[in-house]
Amino acid sequence: MRSFNLFFYFLFFVTKVYAQYDGPFTPRSGGGLLSGHFYYQSYSQIQQQDTSQPQNLLRPVTHLSFRFLAEYGALDKLTLFVMLPVNIVSTSKELNTGADFTDTLKPGSISGLGNVEAGVKYKFYQKKWVFAASMRTELKTGTYDDGTGLRTAYDAWGIIPMLHAGRSWKEKYYVFADVGACYRTDNYSGDWRIQLEGGIRLFNTLWVRGAIHSRRSFFNGTFEKNSNLQTSLYVNNQEWLVLNARIDYQHPIGFGIQAGISGYFLGNNIATTPVFYGGIYYKWNYDYGESDSYRIERKNN
Repeated sequence: MRSFNLFFYFLFFVTKVYAQYDGPFTPRSGGGLLSGHFYYQSYSQIQQQDTSQPQNLLRPVTHLSFRFLAEYGALDKLTLFVMLPVNIVSTSKELNTGADFTDTLKPGSISGLGNVEAGVKYKFYQKKWVFAASMRTELKTGTYDDGTGLRTAYDAWGIIPMLHAGRSWKEKYYVFADVGACYRTDNYSGDWRIQLEGGIRLFNTLWVRGAIHSRRSFFNGTFEKNSNLQTSLYVNNQEWLVLNARIDYQHPIGFGIQAGISGYFLGNNIATTPVFYGGIYYKWNYDYGESDSYRIERKNN
């Protein structure tokens, strides 16, 4: 049964989507994007690097997140963006039998901001392939409760430089890659990260997208909260290989609806269950053609 579950995850789960600003594509000057997404995950087991089997939590955890993104083209090649996450996390009153952690935590629920993100992206090359660089900052804006071990964000500031490359073909296919690293303060470890994504457009308004994302810790930080380890929420040295699949309906006037599913493999301090998400967005004056955010070459009239 476990082998079947792993095979199922491999087929359907892809990268945990943090924001729309991955990839090298940007709005034109005065263009932009507004979006709102929700994410849901419930789990009672976590993956740890030094164990061959998932570790059983004493209290199941539920994680509900709402993320709001604004993206604005200050110039044709320069984009500003900000992402506001709001997290609601809770632990169950019911206890799991056979738990691998000691019962030191009470049940409860907290809500608050995640790590607010803000940054810039600059598109420095555009022919058939497009190349861009970005820099974003994670703010130390979370909430933590030691009695329940619940946390809504990493308790640190983060600096994340990234390089992006991608292109499209015949306005129906696209692919892009992102590579970069994160430096965190307050004795958190840094990490490197890489993402690959591709998509195909069907029936002019339907996009099917898939991606793979890897994050690996440098293990150069000593931050640890024993209570927090029992919920696996925004703990130090989190690692994963994530697979993601999602589908978009994108109306020509700029409105879109999105739904997807993500799951984790080869993880450390990360849940074993999938993340389900959905959302809506609106974009205008996007690069190049308002009905297609991944179209690179503008057609001559």
